[in-house]
Amino acid sequence: MSALVLALLLQAASPHGAEAAATPTPPANHASTQATAESPGSAEGHAPERAAPHEAEAGHEDPSAVIMHHATDGPLVIGPAAAPWFVLASKHLSFLLLAAALAVVLARLAVRSYREGNVPRGFGAALEALVLFVRDDIAEANIGHQDGRKFTPLLCSFFLFILVAALLGLMPFAATSTGNLAVTMGLALVSFAAQQYAGISRYGVAGHFHNLIPPGLPAWLLPIMIPVEILSMFTKPFALMIRLFANMLAGHMVITTLLLLISLMGQINWLGGVAMAPVSIALSLFIMLLEVLVAFIQAYIFTLLSAIFIGMYAHPAH
Repeated sequence: MSALVLALLLQAASPHGAEAAATPTPPANHASTQATAESPGSAEGHAPERAAPHEAEAGHEDPSAVIMHHATDGPLVIGPAAAPWFVLASKHLSFLLLAAALAVVLARLAVRSYREGNVPRGFGAALEALVLFVRDDIAEANIGHQDGRKFTPLLCSFFLFILVAALLGLMPFAATSTGNLAVTMGLALVSFAAQQYAGISRYGVAGHFHNLIPPGLPAWLLPIMIPVEILSMFTKPFALMIRLFANMLAGHMVITTLLLLISLMGQINWLGGVAMAPVSIALSLFIMLLEVLVAFIQAYIFTLLSAIFIGMYAHPAH
């Protein structure tokens, strides 16, 4: 966000940049254009001259292109733009691996505080409180005491990874990997596999699919309910995937749009761009503070819904 703010401020402070880019062609070219216009067989000569104003106007980047550039995936360039040190194929993949590595490192640091019978302090105590919260209030409350403890490591991994990835995306020059549909699809597929494992490991394959049909259902409703229940197996992870993706992507698009107001007002009047700068930056900082809260909320919601869906297959009678 820091680089985007600096670029927009520089663009808003240069009132004559747009006029310089849109200056008419030299008189010589204009005269040649008139000459070709007078000749009847010069229809092909008009195309470059008509395209010239559009090429000049193309100097201003489309706001929608700027938003999509900062919200979607792309190469991660490390170093100066003219001569980068190295270029990674995908910034979302890079920050996905970084978030996973940070989550593992944080977990290992918390485990070290338990060695030699020490009482955990600081970060270890904070992570212990998080694990106890996931175990007691999410896993056991929705899956049951015995099965809840079995799925607690998976649910803690969901919570910690999504939280670290979202907070990492708020850093300057970073990207939110959970704002990529492929990443949220992977998380949803892991949750889907856990849901099916919870039912199959407890009741077997036949019993698991038999439990999809509500008990006491009239026989004439079976042709309707069986496809509906099978479809619901896939709509659950689909809802997890879209919910996390949309919430992570929306916050960054709102922040980028607010910052683009500086450039848009600067194209109308340079004074308007300068006046809009503090307003846009203040609103963007406010949204970023909300994004910190959203990071915790989305990690909690994804973990909670996964536990609820697992509990539905582990205990279908409830």
